[in-house]
Amino acid sequence: MRLAGLHIKNYKCIGDTERRLRIDGIVVLIGQNNAGKSTILDAYEAFASAGAARDHDEFHREDLSRPIEITGVFNEVNAADEDAVGKKWTYDDAEYGQCLKVRWVWSKPGEKGLKQSFNPTADAFEDGGMGGWDSQIQSRIPQPLRIRPTESVETTQTKIAAMLKDHVKTRLKADSSATKNAFAQIEALAKSIFDDSKAAFDDVAARINASVSNIFPGTAVELIPRSKDALNENIIGADSYLKVTTAGGDSTPLLLQGTGLQRALLWSALAVMADKGDAKKKSAAVAAPRILLIDEPEAFLHPPTIRSARDALYDFATGNPDWQVIATTHSPVFIDLSKNHTTIIRVDADPASEHYISTDSISFDEDERTRLKMVRACHPVVNEFFFYNNIVLVEGPTEHLVVKHVAGLIGTDVHVIDCMGKANVPLFARILNHFKVPYVAIHDADTPFIRRKKKLVKSGTWTVNEQIRNSVAQSNGSHVFTQFPHFEGEFFGEELTSGKVDRVLEALDSKESGEYQRIVDTYSRVLRRDGGVMTTTHGAFETKRDAHIQSNGLEDDPLWSGREGVAAAIVVAQQPAAIELAAVKSALPLADGGRAGGDPPLQ
Repeated sequence: MRLAGLHIKNYKCIGDTERRLRIDGIVVLIGQNNAGKSTILDAYEAFASAGAARDHDEFHREDLSRPIEITGVFNEVNAADEDAVGKKWTYDDAEYGQCLKVRWVWSKPGEKGLKQSFNPTADAFEDGGMGGWDSQIQSRIPQPLRIRPTESVETTQTKIAAMLKDHVKTRLKADSSATKNAFAQIEALAKSIFDDSKAAFDDVAARINASVSNIFPGTAVELIPRSKDALNENIIGADSYLKVTTAGGDSTPLLLQGTGLQRALLWSALAVMADKGDAKKKSAAVAAPRILLIDEPEAFLHPPTIRSARDALYDFATGNPDWQVIATTHSPVFIDLSKNHTTIIRVDADPASEHYISTDSISFDEDERTRLKMVRACHPVVNEFFFYNNIVLVEGPTEHLVVKHVAGLIGTDVHVIDCMGKANVPLFARILNHFKVPYVAIHDADTPFIRRKKKLVKSGTWTVNEQIRNSVAQSNGSHVFTQFPHFEGEFFGEELTSGKVDRVLEALDSKESGEYQRIVDTYSRVLRRDGGVMTTTHGAFETKRDAHIQSNGLEDDPLWSGREGVAAAIVVAQQPAAIELAAVKSALPLADGGRAGGDPPLQ
């Protein structure tokens, strides 16, 4: 049995319209300030508290006539779970599958909440129920560890030390024969337990040092334990503290260091805890489920450090089966769609307009994951589109420039996604379809045939036209605008192999020219979603293609007809995904010493 969802009503800024949170390996909450992201983390802590009393100001608008309701949804229910809590509570839910639901209800401040269980037969919650709540269900709720950017250094330090303590204890139980022998001979080997514990932490600390020194060269961290009682589990606990040695040789407590270093230490600790070697060692002694609730993990971090922190957070969630993560963020860098078991939720003031996407439900294949990593590496803030409603997908920088220019003229706030190639347009369209945000996809038609080594071959990019239309057809009110055969051909009547950006900048600067007027008129209609210029359907695409061929006298052109006067061997060109994948790979070493955008090398 696993906690898979959290439903919240009448808690703080969340009112009668229920907020629904899907609990995944890692959940990233995005949205504007005061939209309720941190409130969701607060609600999780309240649910995990086993009904602990709530304060007056935790009731929505302090209205005590509307009880607080926080519901947990558990799936992956097995026979042993049913035996413990009773079979009558499980049912098949359209969203969660075989599951059961329990909730806490608070009617008055200062009083313990009332637990209720959902009876599928009666289709209603009942007081009490599920006799195994305390032992079975409560044990399945990941216990929260909350980290806020506004917390004091002492508080954050205590939490880091506690996490490391649990990590070392689990590792010792799973892998240290010396420690097992020590527990078998407590009196004789008490000192051995202490030494073994300290040695285990020192090993972890050494790897933390290696991580921190990448960001702050010459920096080292040491844990100073307060206790030398070998049997005291608080040997690494709240009364211990972290000491930092900087490049200048000065050694001071962590609380005297800058906020950047304090946060870097947190991410380094998480990265070490996510180390695959330790994950294997502790597999024999999985701890109770835990969940890390972290507000604004990007706080106080230098941009390259944010990318390292992102990787540490995702690796921590995937490398520790007993941990999950819920994070709030304003940084698109913290969104990684290439990872499994990841859910992105945009929290809006109106819950009815909430959008979310799960990487498990969209099911990217390995090629798509690699392409997502590459686009992000070359364009680190590409995930900004999750924060917007008016979105345009384009193949590259030419259309990006034009869309932003025309949007400024007509006063439209639009976010442009440079998909870095036509073959990536269907991929981003699928993502937006799952996120339930409409968009416009602008792309070149290209020609049905191309020449390769003096032979006429079918163009792989032509087949992408249909893929784009098919993807858009699965959306809610999105559109396609196709340029024949490309931007330069449609607006300039030219075929350019280089200098395309310079050419469009020149055109946009010539505001009295006919070219400029054609671009502005057409793109204004596109941005206003004028169906008269769109090629969203197959019929509209063919109509525009036929008009292009006829007006330019291309009926016998081999690139459009596939005929050269004599029978020609037609072969299929390499698919654009492979072509553009290679092109993106070749671009990656251009930044950051061979690591584009500061990301680690792609495997």
